[in-house]
Amino acid sequence: MLRHKHISIPVFFFMCLVISSLSFSQTPEYKDYAVVKGDTLWDISNKELKDPFLWPKVWKENPEIKNPDLIYPGQKIRIPLYLLQKEIKPAVKLETKPEVKPEVRIELKPEPLPPEPVQKTVKPVTKKYLVDKNLLIISGYITDSVHSVGALYDKPGEMANLSKGEYAYVSTGRPVKKGDKFYIIYPVEEVKHPVTGRKLGTRIAILGTAEVMDEHDPKILITNAYVEIPIGSLIDDYYEIEPPLAVDNPRKPEVKGHVVTALRRIYAHGNWDVVFIDKGENDGLAPGDLLATAWQSNHKILNGVIQIISTKPSTSAAIIRKAAREIQIGDPVIPITQE
Repeated sequence: MLRHKHISIPVFFFMCLVISSLSFSQTPEYKDYAVVKGDTLWDISNKELKDPFLWPKVWKENPEIKNPDLIYPGQKIRIPLYLLQKEIKPAVKLETKPEVKPEVRIELKPEPLPPEPVQKTVKPVTKKYLVDKNLLIISGYITDSVHSVGALYDKPGEMANLSKGEYAYVSTGRPVKKGDKFYIIYPVEEVKHPVTGRKLGTRIAILGTAEVMDEHDPKILITNAYVEIPIGSLIDDYYEIEPPLAVDNPRKPEVKGHVVTALRRIYAHGNWDVVFIDKGENDGLAPGDLLATAWQSNHKILNGVIQIISTKPSTSAAIIRKAAREIQIGDPVIPITQE
């Protein structure tokens, strides 16, 4: 006589868990996003993918968008969720101390020598930076005169612009050797003071880095690209850029000035957007300093809070910490004590 084999309850629940985990392990690679007023691909990449520098990848997944600066409310955009980088936290390993047994003494025998002291491992202190290094580099700077040592004049292939891992040929005003490193830069705009009309200099964008691979007919490899790099871009000597460290009690200097331009070239409206002001090292400013912005009106009405991330003699770059409304070119910069 055959008997039915019953599945035990623990085994049943284990099978359910396996089936459940398999059914939910797959996640969609794309997400439809509806554009709202004020959105840019930069904003959408930052909000959905936690990295604004992925906006060219989002644009690439939406070939119907001919101009990345022209998107409209209600437009559907495919967000490539596979670009999300999941942070994996290392497992914490608990140290266990060996059990100390009571010491047994026997007469007529010498006492045991004391154990050698245990050397404790000192973990290095993790540095906390004021701003991400890539954002600091891509923000660029305002300079009185454009300095370069050459330019990109040709490239293999038919692609209009260059990206990381591609090659280009450069013309230089001096000999170069294999292994030389350069920044790839581009003069974005001539900056004039929005109130006085005085010329402040040229805003330089840093597009990427390159290394010389062939010194005879100078050929470079694009080792990093923060945006797509066009032919005609300039190259300048490489130097290490270290972001400033975060400070616990930032200064609030008594400095007044104006916003003279922005990374978007028109306005800035969100946290971590970058603006440039007409005050710098000569005015006593340093990375980490906090200032306020005000509306362009007869009254000093607080509009936002900005923090200096880099300085030049007469200009500085700053990130927006708070913004009640869009911060525009020409907005006054005032000490926070006047808010």
